Amino acid sequence: MNTRTSLLALAAIMFAGSAAQAADLAPPPPPAPEIRPAATDWTGPYVGALLGGTCMDTTNTTLDTVENGTDLNNDGDFTDPGESWDGTSTQQLTAGPYDLNGCGIHGGFVAGFNYQIDNMVFGIEGDWTWGGKTGEHNDDNEHDRFDIKWMASIRARLGVLATDKTLFYVTGGAGWLRGEAIDVASGTSFENTHPGYIIGGGVEHALTENLHLRAEYLFSSYKEKTYGTFCAACATDGNSQTAAVDVKEKMENFHTFRAGITWNFPVSTW
Repeated sequence: MNTRTSLLALAAIMFAGSAAQAADLAPPPPPAPEIRPAATDWTGPYVGALLGGTCMDTTNTTLDTVENGTDLNNDGDFTDPGESWDGTSTQQLTAGPYDLNGCGIHGGFVAGFNYQIDNMVFGIEGDWTWGGKTGEHNDDNEHDRFDIKWMASIRARLGVLATDKTLFYVTGGAGWLRGEAIDVASGTSFENTHPGYIIGGGVEHALTENLHLRAEYLFSSYKEKTYGTFCAACATDGNSQTAAVDVKEKMENFHTFRAGITWNFPVSTW
């Protein structure tokens, strides 16, 4: 009995010592924090492609060039009774303006550089797009067409990140338009380049770190340019005088809606 009692007492002493030692140990460490993927890095260059449509809402101003003489009814025709023409010098009679409206498809390329500060993205961007038939005027007296040969711009961009992958931005800068004015009846055409400005905005979303999609609207306006003299049947004598036309295109209101895809090169991946 004494031996059994001694063993039980020894076991109780050892258990009490172990419990006291466990109480002195530090508490277990907290669970490791959740590892989340890094946010999208917007700083870096990019290149891409664009496709969309451009609508023009502008005017065409023509100047009818007629030979000097007596033009009693001011119609550019010297065959009426009492009228004369000297066959040498010229005068100009204003005709127009008239609307030159329509829409056309265009596509091209874009490139730029972004710089991100917190949830703000600053950048510079340039684009070049090609087009085709855009505006047309057709009535009993005139049938003119305007084709966009190309459009280009250099713009600043300023955006705010709604999430780390979605950017809302505004943009603006200098623009250029190369156009072709066509007199459909005679087939005569001339080209000229208009400088101007361009402003707009859009949204861009990062599908992956490199692949981005965008949709944007741009408004542009360009200076007036004189294209040339359309002369389908200019006469050499006063009996069959036909007026020539100096065409001035006033490129006021262009509306562009387009989508794009870009491949970005984030600096953090270099």
